[in-house]
Amino acid sequence: MTKRTGRIPERREKESESAPQDPDSLARRLVLDALSRSARTRGQLSDLLARKGVPEEVGEVVLDRFAELGLIDDAAYAEAFTRSRHEHKGLGSRAIAFELRRRSVSDEVVQEAVSVLDADQEQETACRLARERQARMASLPREVQARRLAGFLARKGYGGQVVGRAVREAFAAAAEADADRDLSPDDADSMGFGGGMADFDGSENGMGSPSLEFVEED
Repeated sequence: MTKRTGRIPERREKESESAPQDPDSLARRLVLDALSRSARTRGQLSDLLARKGVPEEVGEVVLDRFAELGLIDDAAYAEAFTRSRHEHKGLGSRAIAFELRRRSVSDEVVQEAVSVLDADQEQETACRLARERQARMASLPREVQARRLAGFLARKGYGGQVVGRAVREAFAAAAEADADRDLSPDDADSMGFGGGMADFDGSENGMGSPSLEFVEED
């Protein structure tokens, strides 16, 4: 008697896997696979289904089902994205809004998400970034520093007023640090201050907010 092998069931299993799936099953599998890797917006998932040939009406039904289960939530995605990009990448609201729209998030949801960043918070982050970047280019002429700092912050998504103040404060902090290094403790005590340049004039000529494509920089 010929001994049976497992080849036939294995071949049948492969044939089953390669058999065409109905659009609903295919859509559900694609969405689940995508969400298992990372969070996705509804627009991103809709684009994925369209690329894979899932009919639009079928895709919308499947996406509605996932949204009802709370597995697709553009508002939660956008808020988490906003906080993460601001805290870890230093992006301003303009750059974050740009990135969210690229991910097919609606304007209404985008505006709601970026509103979690208040003006003081953005200014504080911009000033910190400017101080850190200025310290790396302290040997360059002041005009070159100002131009590069302005461009850097603009690409991070900060507006003109925020950029101007951040650059001025970066120069003021650098000048104060230089003054501290130049004074001995005895000199500072005799002059009645701890080495600051409180009246530093940080005005700049022609400072604006360059119209540049937003990029994420470390």
